[in-house]
Amino acid sequence: MDRRRAHRSPRDHQEAHRGRLDPLHGDQARRLHTALRSFFRALKRERLVFRDPARSISLTSSRSVPTALPSDRIAGLLDRLDDPRDRLMVALVAIYALLPGQLTHLRRTDLDRSKGQLRLRRAGRTDHVIYLDAFTLRLATAWELQRHRRWPDSSNPHLFVTRNTAVDDSGPPISVGVVQLLFQRVGLPAGRLRVDRIVDEARHSADPVRLMELFSLSNLSATRYVLSAHPDKKNDPIAP
Repeated sequence: MDRRRAHRSPRDHQEAHRGRLDPLHGDQARRLHTALRSFFRALKRERLVFRDPARSISLTSSRSVPTALPSDRIAGLLDRLDDPRDRLMVALVAIYALLPGQLTHLRRTDLDRSKGQLRLRRAGRTDHVIYLDAFTLRLATAWELQRHRRWPDSSNPHLFVTRNTAVDDSGPPISVGVVQLLFQRVGLPAGRLRVDRIVDEARHSADPVRLMELFSLSNLSATRYVLSAHPDKKNDPIAP
């Protein structure tokens, strides 16, 4: 081995690896970058090198950013629905950006109408509390009254039930498919409606911390929504 090559500085290694990455794009660049990082981590564990020269090399990624829906597509969504259960589920997605899986696992005890609160259980994390507005509380009341009229003896602990799960003694949750079918009828996927709600909030507040508090987002996700709603902040050196 060339002695000069064996004693190259970390900076020389970094420039050499950056040169190999420069002609590559997309998945090819990411795969090579991952391989280099793994290689130098292994060398460092064996104490063959003392610094990982690939650590400071970063790649730009082309992640899709959330965009908002036109307001005319979400106007009057609830007016298309008659069933109180369906109206409440759509409202929780359109106003509070809940996920379909969160809707299916809500329990009746998670809703405290006297305090105007809805608790979202999170495995391994502190529960997230949503403060409901008066409109959503009226929808919740309407659903509870209808549920009691239809199935007064139901012991299913979940907030949302179907005619099958309401009388099932094992108390199963409704399936995500039930939620998906609802939003198919509405003509708008639940995930798309959730994104629109968060982008709308980001457009008004431009505060990632507020998004984290309202929608239980990670710091990274909240920042992405803010940058999507305010593209000018991408060039701001003090932007989050």
